[in-house]
Amino acid sequence: MKRTKNILCSLLACLLVILAIPTAVSAAAKKPVCPKTQTLQYYRAYMGNSAQRSFGTGYIYIKNLSRNAKITNVKSSNKHYTAARAKGMNAIYVRETEKTQRDFKYDVKDGETTKLSFTVKQNGKSYRLSCKVTFKAHEQVFKTFKIGSKDLASLTKGYWCVNYKDLAKKGKAKIQIQTTKNYKIDSIQVVYRKGQKFTSKKVKNGSKISLKNLAFFSVDYHTTVRPKYYKKPSAGTYVYFYGGTVKSPLYESFQLNML
Repeated sequence: MKRTKNILCSLLACLLVILAIPTAVSAAAKKPVCPKTQTLQYYRAYMGNSAQRSFGTGYIYIKNLSRNAKITNVKSSNKHYTAARAKGMNAIYVRETEKTQRDFKYDVKDGETTKLSFTVKQNGKSYRLSCKVTFKAHEQVFKTFKIGSKDLASLTKGYWCVNYKDLAKKGKAKIQIQTTKNYKIDSIQVVYRKGQKFTSKKVKNGSKISLKNLAFFSVDYHTTVRPKYYKKPSAGTYVYFYGGTVKSPLYESFQLNML
C-alpha cells in the first residue's frame, strides 16, 4: 500500500512538471511585440473657404501588451511627433507634440517619417520596442459619391470634411454612394436648417432626399482591413475622430458642409 502511494506521488509530481512546461513557454511567448514599420494615413479638412493644416496621428498596436503595462521613455526621430499609451487599447497613440500643435506653420507632408522607440514595462520586466512610421495622405474611400447627377467622389479623396455650395437647394435628388475596396458604409445622415433650427435624419443609400434647406450630409463608414496586432478596444473606451467619438479606430466619417 505504501509502495502504491509512493508511485502515485511520483506520477503526480511528473504530471505537475509536464503541465508546467507549456506555462513557461506561454510566459516566454507573451513578450510584447510591435510592427517594425507602420503606415498611418491622415485626413485633411476644407473649412471656411480654406484648407486646414493637418497632423499625422494614429495607432501602433502591440501584441501581448498587458492591461496594466506602462509605456515610458518615448523617443522620436521627428521633433514634431511623440506617442503615449492609448487608454483601453493594446496600442500607443502617435500624435503631434504640444509645441508643434502651437506651431501654425507646420503641416504634415505626404511621406514624412519618424522612428519611435519606447519602453514597455509589464510583469516585472522592461522591453525596448521601436517602429518606423510613415505618414501618408488618406487613400480614396468613395468610388462614387453622387447626389443627383453630380458625382463628388473626387472632392472627398483625403478629406474628412469639405465645403460644397454648388448644389441647387430645391427639389429632390437620389443619393448613390459606393465605397472602394476594403470600406463599408454604416449609415448616411442628412441635416436640414430652417432659421436657427437644425433637424437630422438617417436615410438609405439609393433613396431620394429633399435638397431644400440641406445643410450637412454625412456618411459613417469603417475599414474591413485590421492593422497588425489590432484588438477591439475595451468596453467604455472613447475613440476620437475629429471632434466626434467612434467605437474603434476602424470607424470614420465624411462630412459635406453645404451652408
